Amino acid sequence: MILKLLYTFALYAACISVIHAASLPENLGKRVAQLEAQAETMRITDSDFADWVKKQSSIHAAYRKAYEYDLKYASAPEAESLLLEWENLIKRMEDELNVFRAMPDLDARGFVNVTDFGAKADGMTDDAAAIQKAIDFAVANGKGGVFLPKGRYLLKRNQKTRVAAIRLRNVKNLKITGEEGTVLVMESNKPPFFHMTECENVRFENFHVTALKPIFSTGIIVDYTADGKGIVMRHDGGVLPSDQQFDECEMPNFRTYDANLAEDGKTPILYTGPSHIRRRIATWNFQRMKHVKDDLYSVQVPMGKAKHASEVFGKGLRLVHFARNHWAAFTWMHSNRCRIKRVSLDRVGGLVIRNNQGDAMFVTDCTVAAAPEEKFSFSTCADFYYTRTASLGGFIGRNIVRNLGDDLFNMHSAMTPVLLQEKNVIYLPEHYIPEQRLSEKMHRLHAVDIVPHYGDRLVNASRRYRVLSAEKVVLQHPATYLDLRNSNDRKIVTLEKAESPVPAIKLVLDRDPGTLECASPFLTHQEYSKIRNAKKYDLVHLVDLYSQGQVIAENYFADTVGRCWIAGSGVVLKNNVFNMRYPHFFYCSWNYYIPTWDEAFYPHVVTYEGNCVRMPEYTTFCMEQTKYKPDDPSTWMRHIYILNNRLIFDLTSFNYAQKKFTHLPLFEARGVADLELIGNTFLLPGEDAGPRLVLQDVTGIVKDNKYLGRWTADVIGKNVSLHDKK
Repeated sequence: MILKLLYTFALYAACISVIHAASLPENLGKRVAQLEAQAETMRITDSDFADWVKKQSSIHAAYRKAYEYDLKYASAPEAESLLLEWENLIKRMEDELNVFRAMPDLDARGFVNVTDFGAKADGMTDDAAAIQKAIDFAVANGKGGVFLPKGRYLLKRNQKTRVAAIRLRNVKNLKITGEEGTVLVMESNKPPFFHMTECENVRFENFHVTALKPIFSTGIIVDYTADGKGIVMRHDGGVLPSDQQFDECEMPNFRTYDANLAEDGKTPILYTGPSHIRRRIATWNFQRMKHVKDDLYSVQVPMGKAKHASEVFGKGLRLVHFARNHWAAFTWMHSNRCRIKRVSLDRVGGLVIRNNQGDAMFVTDCTVAAAPEEKFSFSTCADFYYTRTASLGGFIGRNIVRNLGDDLFNMHSAMTPVLLQEKNVIYLPEHYIPEQRLSEKMHRLHAVDIVPHYGDRLVNASRRYRVLSAEKVVLQHPATYLDLRNSNDRKIVTLEKAESPVPAIKLVLDRDPGTLECASPFLTHQEYSKIRNAKKYDLVHLVDLYSQGQVIAENYFADTVGRCWIAGSGVVLKNNVFNMRYPHFFYCSWNYYIPTWDEAFYPHVVTYEGNCVRMPEYTTFCMEQTKYKPDDPSTWMRHIYILNNRLIFDLTSFNYAQKKFTHLPLFEARGVADLELIGNTFLLPGEDAGPRLVLQDVTGIVKDNKYLGRWTADVIGKNVSLHDKK
């Protein structure tokens, strides 16, 4: 009788658990519907916010599918973790609804005119100080913003800080706006142009940004140096290779392009060299060009195993020399709910927008393209949008972005060493959560991944830990320090000095992760970064600082080197148009990060939906850089949905004019769990292509796709389980 009662109770508990698991997504779905309805009531006052919420519907649909997948094929803890992540996004958006609804009407507060503070707008007078005075006055007197009437405002870099022309710190609720004909001209194209720190609801609207001269030099390879280690270029566009900006930039960068031009006579037909000319490498850095004679300049090239430069680059290739920098025209540091709207830019010597630990950034209706007076269409040599460790993504919509020299998007979280451990209590550096943001960011930390040191460095489900509490503390650095003067990456030399306080973040985890390899006794950022190759720390991945809720929709992207490093937890790339001249376009890399730990790529619940892509015949979706264990699906990339996209491969082939070359697949993936490739159309109007799919260690659904053209057979490797395949 007792056994029967126990069995009945266990069965009842199991049924209750199943009912609870089934009801949670339904309850979350109802909250999403309510959120969308409430956001729609704000459309008249804030259409961008309404669009952001509306277009997140694809993210919520992806979370539901991912949860159902994990519940069926993975494990209850994984499904529970995913459900918590989804619920966290909904809660964040419900909070954001209240925040955005309460934002003040900046227009009603009135604007100050920069001309009242001495701005001349004549294109010759330095107006940076006058604009800064106008901003400071508006902030001090509660005005809605600053108005720049039409004209050309020359802005020089701040002579004291040498950081930016315009700086804002701890500014809230301010708009800097112009009108048609308002142009800001930077004396130097070295960014940042505008530097914002600890700001809230700061907006830039309605003006154009340019610089006095191009940020590149270009020409055609016509010969080789006498020693055979360099190439000779005949200069035909941009500034002279001897221009001072190449000495002042952070990283002189070289790229090779096709010498043939598209219909406009300005845009390279390929944003890389064709294979029969570009023998081995497409980019290199940190070299200086030398004047040979007349319009000829030479530069050394990476040789590798080649004995002569002709084995690396053939004659007739276009060489472009960029004065590259790593800051951005608009640089945001720890700033939330800020916006850039109807702003156009060209001649930016670095990134266009850099968002460091800022939430809910909006970039809408902007244009980035080469200056119309340029002979060739090169605009900037770095990314359009770069974001790191944002806990909440934002909205990038209706922009036109062309002529970049690097990635379109670079979105990532971060890794950090464990400084010290006490069973289930770990201490992390304050580096990624600065003191000014601790109170805000602490309660955003719900979970962390423990990633073993370089011998393994694989994220998997069993190494995710719930964060029970987080707080700022101070550790005492012991008397043993790393001697930074005498140490290199593979040698540890120490010295003794007095103990000192080191700020840290204390996390209490839900269970003991076992003995971890910690950075101690070397607790400072300079120490553990210096010897990362000598001391193999265990690392922590900050999963909650990963642009959750990011929407990229209805943009036009064209003519760039740029790849899309789309990553994050709950991200959608929807209804965009891409006209690309570069291979390997959509990148998803799993268990991949730069050795400095600042850029970690763990894409999770990512959706590509309804996009139109035109590009050369090459691999469009590239998911083959993953690091995983074939026999352990918990280390595989998870939840990637590629739905109803249209792709046409009718631009000049990356490998054109080469007699023999290997056709590459249009879609390649390995180590991916829960992949959906559904309803896509792939059109190849020309010659025979390579395989449609190359898959290994993949689980998912492939169905209802149209392959128009003469594709070869799929290449299906080991551990591939596809359902409803057609």
